Amino acid sequence: MTARILRSFSFVALCSALGAASIIAQDLPTLGEDDYDQWERLGAAVPSPDGLWLAVSVRRVSDENELRIHQTDSDSVVVVSYGTRPSFSADGTWLAYTIGVSEDEREAAEEGDGGVHNSLGLLNLRTGEPEEIEDVAAFLFSDDGEYLSLTRYKPEDKESDGVDVIVRTMATGSIMSFGNVSGTAWQDEGDLLALTIDADGQVGNGVSLFDPGTGLLRSLDAEAATYRSLSWRDESADLVVLKTFEDAAYLDTAHVALAWRDLDDDQPETYTLDPRSQTTFPQSMRAVEFRRLSWSDDGATVFLGIQERRPDPDAVVEDPANDDADSEADSDSDADDEDEEERAGVEIWHSLDLDPVPQQRVREQQLRRENFVSAWHLDEDRFVQLGDDLTELTSTVEGGEWLVGRDQSPYDQEAMFRQQFFDLYAIDVQTGAKTMIEDRLTMQMGGSADGRYVVWFEGEDYFSYDLDSGEKRNITENVPTQFVNLDVTPTREQMPTFGIAGYLENDQAILLNDRWDVWEVELDGDGHQRLTYGAEDEVRYRVTDLEPDEPAYDPGQPLYYTTYGEWTKQAGYSRARLGDAPEALIWDDKSYGGFAGRLQKAEDEDVFVFREERFDDSPDYFVAGADLQNPRQVTSTNPFQDDYAWGRSELIDYENEWGRKLQGALFYPADYEPGRQYPMIVYHYELTSQSLHQYQVPDPTQYYNPQIWSHEGYFVLRPDIVYRDRRPGQSNVETIRPAVAATVATGMIDEDNIGLIGHSWGGYQTTFFVTQDDLFTTAVAGAPLTNLMSMYLSFYWNSGGTDARIFEISQGRMQVPWWEDYASYEANSPLHNIQNMNTPLLMMFGTNDGAVEYNQGVEFYNAARRLGKQMVMLSYDGENHGLAREPNQLDYHNRILQWFAHYLKGEPAPDWITKGVPYLEQKDGPKARKAVS
Repeated sequence: MTARILRSFSFVALCSALGAASIIAQDLPTLGEDDYDQWERLGAAVPSPDGLWLAVSVRRVSDENELRIHQTDSDSVVVVSYGTRPSFSADGTWLAYTIGVSEDEREAAEEGDGGVHNSLGLLNLRTGEPEEIEDVAAFLFSDDGEYLSLTRYKPEDKESDGVDVIVRTMATGSIMSFGNVSGTAWQDEGDLLALTIDADGQVGNGVSLFDPGTGLLRSLDAEAATYRSLSWRDESADLVVLKTFEDAAYLDTAHVALAWRDLDDDQPETYTLDPRSQTTFPQSMRAVEFRRLSWSDDGATVFLGIQERRPDPDAVVEDPANDDADSEADSDSDADDEDEEERAGVEIWHSLDLDPVPQQRVREQQLRRENFVSAWHLDEDRFVQLGDDLTELTSTVEGGEWLVGRDQSPYDQEAMFRQQFFDLYAIDVQTGAKTMIEDRLTMQMGGSADGRYVVWFEGEDYFSYDLDSGEKRNITENVPTQFVNLDVTPTREQMPTFGIAGYLENDQAILLNDRWDVWEVELDGDGHQRLTYGAEDEVRYRVTDLEPDEPAYDPGQPLYYTTYGEWTKQAGYSRARLGDAPEALIWDDKSYGGFAGRLQKAEDEDVFVFREERFDDSPDYFVAGADLQNPRQVTSTNPFQDDYAWGRSELIDYENEWGRKLQGALFYPADYEPGRQYPMIVYHYELTSQSLHQYQVPDPTQYYNPQIWSHEGYFVLRPDIVYRDRRPGQSNVETIRPAVAATVATGMIDEDNIGLIGHSWGGYQTTFFVTQDDLFTTAVAGAPLTNLMSMYLSFYWNSGGTDARIFEISQGRMQVPWWEDYASYEANSPLHNIQNMNTPLLMMFGTNDGAVEYNQGVEFYNAARRLGKQMVMLSYDGENHGLAREPNQLDYHNRILQWFAHYLKGEPAPDWITKGVPYLEQKDGPKARKAVS
């Protein structure tokens, strides 16, 4: 195989194979609704450290899920019903996993008082002996795998958070039990277990350390307080924890921080940060429990979050000289209760609100948790606040010597409806001093792997800032490529990129993606080299990370790449050392990655795991050596597929009406016979042709299901859609028409029976298209935008943000408000063109849609009624942007099938399609219970 991947395609061979397959398919049945439940979805795979075992989650349409534990060098497999969360011990001797319950058992338990209690499964991989331990809520191996902690469920009548915890020695099976444990944390790369104790009445509360090797349990601190937020420093025996203290003057809870260094020594160092006595701790602040405690690499500094305290307005300062204090307090309390009962249920919305009240409401919990990262320097017993109101958005740079902070406040006014800019600062952890790195940025990429540089993208280039020297450099100005991704929605201020692939160790270089290739660029800007050669053949290379827990790639080891052919849809993996041309290891007409998302490697051995699938070949995992040659198939999902007819997929090439070269994925009917013409469903959104080789499980709860449509006798086309500014709907029309024409030109499509379907943005495109052209016989639109003007003025209720930003700087691509370009908004608004609609339209909305305002459906429905258009709107009570309740999912799925069956196949239409169903009949009659009538 040459270094560069070349396209290869034999049309004659393909046609011969497809013809033979279609003859065989005629003798096999297609799927019916009684067949769906058995179908399996391949979930994530977890390899053992030695690569000899692979634990794989499998979910069925019927919800009868299981964990399959495969030996990778044989056909041996252990199946655990409702098994999840597999975890191997570091020595590869044990596999632990959760054993859940069936859906029926879960529903029964939730209806009762006890709730669902899972079990722990243990499999000895050396002997094959399984074990099940009931009532285990959580488990975790020590880093070396010699010990396992098991956390029990909390008894219903227990007031405190403490539960029983068992520590098991895996080699002997001996156990040690602890009561009233509220938190545990294993030492990184060690055997020490830290425990926080929380008993009823806080009797015996504290933090303890257990050494399972010696059986010694020692108390580190004990008090009638709550201990939480245990955090070990990596590769050390240093520990930090928070301890509460009471202060009746405040509504919130404050904390003391306790730290120990060298807990594996007989006399560890102990440190205490008490805000009540620490002079450099801001007295109006408190240490918060919801920001994770962390350490600097050298163990000199602990990072924690602080926030302003919330005074209790009803707090009474005790005065021994005032005998009436208690009675006055009781009187005030009664008055407060009356005020609470009489309080108006009003929200004040002001046009000057930087963040609209709905957004503040959605973000209430986040707002209450806003805090400022701070540094506690242990040796000097010194506290430094690092973040503040201007740089509350901070992140620690690797190593812990610097933070980077973002100040958005200078740009908050324009960010109400436009892009959010920020000024970027470097913050010295020792002093808290801030140095501006750059102003008015939109995209910060973060700190480098070893913490020397900060990297960001601006305009068309990447920049670096040297935290040691303070130098700023454009590191890509001399790199002969384009890093801007023009196929992702750009804004007038921000150009999207193809992303960072990672860093090399010691901050030697950064790896950057362009459209096709990966580039190695030195962080000081002094040099660069192209690592892959995909542009010439329009093959996309991306680094696949075999060690995601490591911050950087070892430059002495080869890099593995995923590869993807833009126009062939072939895919695979390649490998190369830095500076060498990549060698293709796998390259085929298949999809690789899927659910797992990446090539995986066993931790201790050169055993590699990858997932492979096609539209007509159910996904499976394979294992191979470092060269990925002669892979061995480990799993075998959906073997019963061979008992049914099955469709296939191919590419359709076309140019849209302004000359952009594009493709669509075409899926054949499962019962396809050459020479016949079939109806077709066009299912669209934006770029979807990459679905060509994706296996699709026939699950009716996923109501937009091309696999089921294939078995119902339809061709399904998934075309790529691209856009021009301020023409989102028109661009779709100008792209869909030639895509359909190219597909009809194959001679396989009944051009008089073609349907269009889409959801959300695809629903908008569907609704707009049928107001512009009569190409489609019928259409189905789920949760569509219909009135661009009123939608612009609404909220995205799920987040509380204004929809105006979506139109101006995101998917809407309109760039300006409608009063600045009314003509473009009107021309692309379905409602404003509904008078031209001649295509029967089925529309779906949830009444609680938090993405597209429900009234968008209501407006279009009422306009259709006024104009006498053929339209049905399905309104699902209480549902959001997608249907969550299974009865609703199945109902919508069935109605889609009925709608298309009537309009595309000529089957008799139920009343709900032809004339509607009166409300009382819907509520009381059989039609309220099922779609079929």
